[in-house]
Amino acid sequence: MNQNVDQRIATVTPEDLTSVFRSSGRLSPEERLGRLETTPVGTGQMADTVRCTFTDPVPPRIPVSCVVKLPVGEGQTALTARTAGVYDRELRFYQELLPELSGLQCPEFFGSFLVDGEPALVLEDIRDAVPGNQILGAVDDQAQLAVDQIVNIQARWWNDEAFGAQDWLQRRAGAPIPDRQRRYLAAWDKVKDTVAAELEPGAAEVIEEFGHACDAWSQAYDGPFTLAHHDYRLDNMLFADDRVWLLDWQTLGWAPPSWDLAYFIGSSLSVEQRRSSESELVVRHARQLRDAGIEGWTDEVAWNSYRAMAYSTLLLTMPAAGELRSNERAKRMFTAMWNRTAAMARDLESHEFLTVAKPQEYSAC
Repeated sequence: MNQNVDQRIATVTPEDLTSVFRSSGRLSPEERLGRLETTPVGTGQMADTVRCTFTDPVPPRIPVSCVVKLPVGEGQTALTARTAGVYDRELRFYQELLPELSGLQCPEFFGSFLVDGEPALVLEDIRDAVPGNQILGAVDDQAQLAVDQIVNIQARWWNDEAFGAQDWLQRRAGAPIPDRQRRYLAAWDKVKDTVAAELEPGAAEVIEEFGHACDAWSQAYDGPFTLAHHDYRLDNMLFADDRVWLLDWQTLGWAPPSWDLAYFIGSSLSVEQRRSSESELVVRHARQLRDAGIEGWTDEVAWNSYRAMAYSTLLLTMPAAGELRSNERAKRMFTAMWNRTAAMARDLESHEFLTVAKPQEYSAC
């Protein structure tokens, strides 16, 4: 972590956290928090995350530590994040949507305070949990735990047009987005030489083919839609004791039901693991939706939609790779995700969905 980030994290003060815990009712007006230690945690590109541990005794309603998610302070990443409204979007998720999503497992939200006009989030510190490792890929039962949470995101507002029309929810399918294809191809042109040696044979061809078709592919989708995390992958999850907690809701949006499923399976499972388990996971997710009262999402519809959404990882991550701050880990992460996604698209023959003529093949209801 560079010096500027260290200095930024050091600006989190006991006064900031006192204000948050007073607003949440955990501190009385007379109580205040004392000294704290700050330790950087997390691997995100659009936020700096710090664990704050209180070194003075705290009242019984206050945890001994919490996590503060700070907006990045400067450069192209900060400009991109602010233009996209990612900090306000995540705050609205915790304030407005999470209380409505029964069964969804996220860190407890304590409140927020402003940093340079943008919200910093104060969240539960789940100290015993282990972060998922995007580069390594899913291990043990992580894939099943993650897939089982998707229904808790989706069922509440399934195909609710009024809900989905809110302009603060991002859309990456079923609607035109200015500059999407230009940004994708510009980012690919910027990074392709630096990742060429790490890409598996044939991956670059899949990435480039999709780049030229990405806008038509996205606009061809005609429903149904539901709430989506959009960046549903291992780095945005914590695991412990047969549980998973979901993090990083900055890209929250309105999307096809198979977006998060295909994004996770395609980007977070090794190629061999995906090949052996994807059909079972797709059917499992479809059954959970039907059990939640969703009609029309048959196993066949679910499978075709999953195949069509194989490119979801590329649509989100390629512009990010070209526009957000990077480091060696981010480079390894993106190339791992792209290699897995390219293999997925080839295995599933998803190229047939790159034409706009047949959106009915992956629509339902």
